[in-house]
Amino acid sequence: MKALIDFLKVTDDKIYRRYVTVERNIKAASNSFYDSYLDLLEEFLKVVAAEFDISLEMRETCGGILKKSCIHSLFTEKFGLDEYTYGKMQDYTLKVNGHKHKNEKLVSEEIVNKYMNVFLRSVSAFASYKGLSSCGPDEFDFSGIFGEYHKENSILKKEMTELRRELGEAVEAHRLKQSDVDLYKNLLSQAEIEKLNLDEQNYELQKQISKLKDIKLSSMEEKLNKTIELLHELTAQVVENRAISYAVGDTICGRKLFESYVERAKGDLKHER
Repeated sequence: MKALIDFLKVTDDKIYRRYVTVERNIKAASNSFYDSYLDLLEEFLKVVAAEFDISLEMRETCGGILKKSCIHSLFTEKFGLDEYTYGKMQDYTLKVNGHKHKNEKLVSEEIVNKYMNVFLRSVSAFASYKGLSSCGPDEFDFSGIFGEYHKENSILKKEMTELRRELGEAVEAHRLKQSDVDLYKNLLSQAEIEKLNLDEQNYELQKQISKLKDIKLSSMEEKLNKTIELLHELTAQVVENRAISYAVGDTICGRKLFESYVERAKGDLKHER
C-alpha cells in the first residue's frame, strides 16, 4: 500500500491530505470516515478528469462525475479497472449520501475495508496506467489501525494518571522544588484534555507524560544530590573520629604501643568470627 500512498503524494498533494484525513478517521473509528471518504474519492476523480482535459462543472459531485460515460470509459477501458469495482464506487457514493440524509452513519472495520479497497483498487488501476509497476495486493486490511487512537488513548491516560498520583503525593509532602511544583500545577487538567479530538488528546497526553517524567527525574536528582551530600558529611565525620582516636591513643600510651593494641583488637575480632 505504501507505493500507492506515495503515488497519491506525488500525483496531487490535495489528494494525499484527503487520504491522511481518512486514515485519521479510521484510527479514531469515527463516523466522519464517510464524509472524508467521499471528499477523497471526489478529489481523485477530479485529478483524473484534469489529466485528460475533461471539463467538469464547478460544483460537480462525486456521483455526477462517475455517471459521465467518458470517466467510465477511462477507468474500464484505458486503466483496465473491472466493472464491479467501478460500480462499487458509484454504489458507495450513493450510500454515503444516503447516510448523510438519514443520519445513520455507523462505521465499522468491515465497512472501512470494503470502501477503502474499492478506492485503492481504482487508484491502482490509474497508477498502473501511469507506469507504477508494483501496486501491492488486491486487498488491503485496515483492521490493524481501526480504533487505534482509542487503544493508545487508554494506555496514555493510565500512565498519566499514575504519574499524576505519584507526583501529587510528592507535592503534598513538600518533596519537590518550587519550580517543579509550579510546572506540575500548570499542566492541563483531564477535563481540558477531554475536550480535544482523540488524536489531539493523544498528542497532548504524550506531552503531559513527558513533562511529568521530567519532574519525577528532577525530584530523583534532588534526592540523589542530598544523599551524596550526606555521604560526604558522614565520611568527613568518620575521618575526624578516627583522627581523634589516633590522637588519644598516641597521647595515652605512645604510637607503637597503641598500634599493638590495634593489631590485638583485630586478632580478637577475627577469632570471634
